[in-house]
Amino acid sequence: MKRLLIIGLICIVGLCVVLFTIWYNTQPSWPVDREIEIYKLKDLPITNKKVVEIIARKGRDLAPTYKSAVCTEFVIKVIDRVKPLTKMEMNDIRIITKAKLDSLIDADSPIIKGVQTALVRTGKGTEITESNDVLSGDFVQFWNVFKGKAYGHCGVVLDIEPNKTLTLFSSHPLTDGFGTQKYLWPEKIYFVRLK
Repeated sequence: MKRLLIIGLICIVGLCVVLFTIWYNTQPSWPVDREIEIYKLKDLPITNKKVVEIIARKGRDLAPTYKSAVCTEFVIKVIDRVKPLTKMEMNDIRIITKAKLDSLIDADSPIIKGVQTALVRTGKGTEITESNDVLSGDFVQFWNVFKGKAYGHCGVVLDIEPNKTLTLFSSHPLTDGFGTQKYLWPEKIYFVRLK
């Protein structure tokens, strides 16, 4: 009996290690309960303020469930309320491609930059190359590759600790639609500010 308990405990610990490794290398995130700190809004560019205010008022309406609005659809809905998007811009945000994502990610292809590519290409956004310059209301697309499989996500920045963590408004399975999630810093990350 004691031997079975030890074997069972070893199996449970092993499973926990495997699950933690997968979580850590794919989309290491957890939901957080963060409110928008209104006093911080006054220092934001006017378009960023509009983005954050739309999310504060309509976030749950834009993505009531993850099935009804995945992360890219949430981002499209937010941007479209500030500056209407073309079909091409929406498709760029959705990252529609038949190519292998991991190869595109390795090459830093414009395709995998999603929202950044969509807005910069049409002059509606400004690429942000320094993470220290990122503000609440900026948009992000990021990626991790684990065992040859690409894991990506996009959203709107709430808060950032460069090279450590990123807190986003987005639609995610953990929050079953709209919510606020904190992520460990990903392998590849692309920021853009709506003009």
